[in-house]
Amino acid sequence: MSTIKVDTIATRTGSGNITASNTIAGNVTGNVTGNVTGNLTGNVTGNLTGNSTVGGTLGVTGLITASAGMAVGGTGAANTLEDYEEGVWTPTYTGSGGNPTITYDTLQHGYYTKIGRQVFCIGRLRTDAVSGGAGTLQVSGLPFTTSNINSDNYTSGGGVVSDNFSANNPHSTMIIANTTSFYLIYGNYGALQTSNLVNGANKNQIQFTLFYMAA
Repeated sequence: MSTIKVDTIATRTGSGNITASNTIAGNVTGNVTGNVTGNLTGNVTGNLTGNSTVGGTLGVTGLITASAGMAVGGTGAANTLEDYEEGVWTPTYTGSGGNPTITYDTLQHGYYTKIGRQVFCIGRLRTDAVSGGAGTLQVSGLPFTTSNINSDNYTSGGGVVSDNFSANNPHSTMIIANTTSFYLIYGNYGALQTSNLVNGANKNQIQFTLFYMAA
């Protein structure tokens, strides 16, 4: 069997295969379609389509896009991370029986990070004027609808630093299943009412952290 040694493959077109029994070292420019198994040393510029096995460290200086998700520690659905996102959201006070009319001051902001179905939020609210509203007080505007996997267990947790309510300054949160809202909790499992809001400047202030499972 003869052997042909080539220093450079300038152009390779068509639908056939290039088979190398040893390492391919150097730069590959263009599109590679199919499976790459073994060692590929150098730079790949273009599209690599198919299955590739990397046995060592993969160093990437650009953006990795994985539209189908990324499997970690296994290949099943439970091992697949399909979403990561960061952003901002705007929290507002609402009422279960009617929303109050509110003027907010400059302290009205929220930020979130979503990893898979877990959402971590932080935020702050303070009001300058409040009127009307009815029912249980809620904070609304969460960036993702909350899970309804078991509405009796409230798949959430979080703490609140608060001041300047009429009574019952809240200390923690409770997610409302299948919504984009949560309750403010005071004392021993009590939920604030819209009547606990106070009219006036620099009132009804909360600073909170919250995590929950998205739908």
